[in-house]
Amino acid sequence: MSNDAAVTSLDNAQAAQADVITQDILKKMAVQNLQSAVITKSIHAESQKQSRALATANINLADISSSANEQARKQEAESNATAREIIRSAGAIDAFWEDQ
Repeated sequence: MSNDAAVTSLDNAQAAQADVITQDILKKMAVQNLQSAVITKSIHAESQKQSRALATANINLADISSSANEQARKQEAESNATAREIIRSAGAIDAFWEDQ
């Protein structure tokens, strides 16, 4: 749609160069202005689509980051629990051998 508008606008601009200032030129200028508005609207719509896509991607990345942080905290808690259990076991073994 915007490509057609750009081509037609260019054709009208070239045709206007050969015309004497008349009502025809003013009509062609009006058509060019309308086609420029169509092109601008198309660019704006595409920009809005891109903005929505980027916003969605940012939300997804934030969710992934949050999940990764939560998983890292769980792994750290498990690691700490394992370390405490090893220390308790070592203490119990040491106590056993001191009594022997």
